Amino acid sequence: MKNMFKIFVVSLALVAGSCNFIDPELNVNPNNPLDVPINLLLPQAEVSIAYVMGGDLGRTVAMWTQHHAGVDRQSTGFDVYQLREQDINNAWGNIYASSLTDLQFMIQKADETDSPYYRGVARVLMAYLMGHVVDLWNDVPFSDALKGADQLKPAYDTGASVYDQIQALLRDAKLDLAQSASTLRPGTDDLIFGGNVGKWTAFANTLLARNYLHLGDYGSALNALSEGGIADNSGNAKVSFGTSAIEQNPWFQFDDQRNDQRMGKFFIDLMKSINDPRLPYFAAKDADGNYVGSGAGEFNVGASGWGDYYCDAASPVVFATYAEAKFIEAEASFPTNKQAAADAYNAGIAASLAQIGIDDAAFLAQEAATAGNITLEKIMTHKYIACYSTLEPFADWRRTGFPSLQPAAGTTEIARRFPYPGDERLYNATNYAPYSGTTVFDKVFWDN
Repeated sequence: MKNMFKIFVVSLALVAGSCNFIDPELNVNPNNPLDVPINLLLPQAEVSIAYVMGGDLGRTVAMWTQHHAGVDRQSTGFDVYQLREQDINNAWGNIYASSLTDLQFMIQKADETDSPYYRGVARVLMAYLMGHVVDLWNDVPFSDALKGADQLKPAYDTGASVYDQIQALLRDAKLDLAQSASTLRPGTDDLIFGGNVGKWTAFANTLLARNYLHLGDYGSALNALSEGGIADNSGNAKVSFGTSAIEQNPWFQFDDQRNDQRMGKFFIDLMKSINDPRLPYFAAKDADGNYVGSGAGEFNVGASGWGDYYCDAASPVVFATYAEAKFIEAEASFPTNKQAAADAYNAGIAASLAQIGIDDAAFLAQEAATAGNITLEKIMTHKYIACYSTLEPFADWRRTGFPSLQPAAGTTEIARRFPYPGDERLYNATNYAPYSGTTVFDKVFWDN
């Protein structure tokens, strides 16, 4: 972690491959290197992904799932679904110009050096990132998007075809990670797993299962997990941060500098209703010493702030966890095997508590389900709590309708996706044109 942000700011001068379609002549910076060693590309990619997930994407989605609430300035608009094309230019640009470009360059360098472990890691990260891109934007540039100066105005792929591509990426990544040798291999430069290829394979299987779940293919989701999903909390995929000013968690930085979001009333009230022991970790007390959330569209500046577990300077940005894997198993098992669903559900709650370091047998007994009383609502509600801080609850709510969220005050429906960025309209107009009427209330392809 010590030099993570020094690594992160290394420029690759590769933005010609992004979707910010600027004349490549203007992208040449004589002060930046044109080549970067693969062991510097990996941590840079991991941190850039963590920043976008814990940044504009994660913060907005957390308001729409009512884990958080916007209470001041720009966040009040986001809280009532007023997300404009200019609001997500930076996130889109960082995804394409930084993260995906770094990963593509990693794959190329891994090919050149016969280093399948690096290639496998890059493919897993690319699949993880593109899964969220589709989940938020639906049809997006991908197969045509990472060709550098050869293609500055990439065509859009359908969301369904990108899902096919990312599932193929994950299967190919597993083959890479199963190779017996790799000329170069990740080690301390890997901020997520320290070069442990077994944990990368488990992450890949969990992502395969996650994506199959989005598609409603429960059998394939269970098969992916049976091949070895995340098996305990030591396999949680996350990027940790540091306490120095150049190493701090993006949630912490935003809260420290902007402070215009609070905890959401729905989330706080849900946790209070079951005396959830995770509440003090996820939320801070208000000025009166209570846990109080701001309702969607209420703009209660006096509501509880974010808790230290995810909003401390050194807190992690989480990509996937053992708890999520168990809740995937629970949902996928539910239609055909209620006992397996209940067992996985119970294990998911226990995994979430253990992830934080909580030992509370009474709470586990209180919330435990059996084959006779397990329901989809129970599974999704506890997954909503356990996956707080990630983007998965937004996908889950759209797929299942659980938990039962109500639109923000003064609105009639909850947003279901992001608008396209203004840069696409300006610089990729021909390919963007069919999507010019898209709103945040339209659905992505799997959202039925």
